Amino acid sequence: MNSTIETILSRRSIRSYQDKQIPESDLQKIIECGINAPSSRNKQEWHLTVITNKEVINEINRLAIEGMIRFGIEVEKNAHILYNAPCVIILSSKIAGFSEINIGCVIENIALAATSLGYGSCIVGQTRYLYHKADKIDIDRIMKIPEGYEHDIAICLGYPKGKNPEAKPRREKVVDYIF
Repeated sequence: MNSTIETILSRRSIRSYQDKQIPESDLQKIIECGINAPSSRNKQEWHLTVITNKEVINEINRLAIEGMIRFGIEVEKNAHILYNAPCVIILSSKIAGFSEINIGCVIENIALAATSLGYGSCIVGQTRYLYHKADKIDIDRIMKIPEGYEHDIAICLGYPKGKNPEAKPRREKVVDYIF
């Protein structure tokens, strides 16, 4: 099978990581793949904040969980929405016509690059709840989101702990063809 197709079909969301950092050279390759994603009108209006500082990752987790609780979402007391990953990348963009699609391309490139290099990843949307607990300016400063950009999503990266989970069944009858 083609290695690209194999990578796409084997990628899984990993929610348990070893306490071991990804080598800098591999992290740079993963980031390079991310920022080489296509974007509407080639604007490339995205920003990535790569966090490997465990204290900062834990603080983002704490604030997000507090925001979820404030928003009325039940969450376990010791939950870690970032799964104790040794690396978290925060993605932000200028809000424009296709920013969500553009960020989707970036994050998928990151996830596939990580998988191809033998690392695990998990795309996490709950980081948006940070803004329900704390001041936007403080959160943007912590995550180094540039002025004029908005937080979109996060992705956890690291060495998987244990085996990859099995693929979940795919829904049927989701494709129609017109010839």
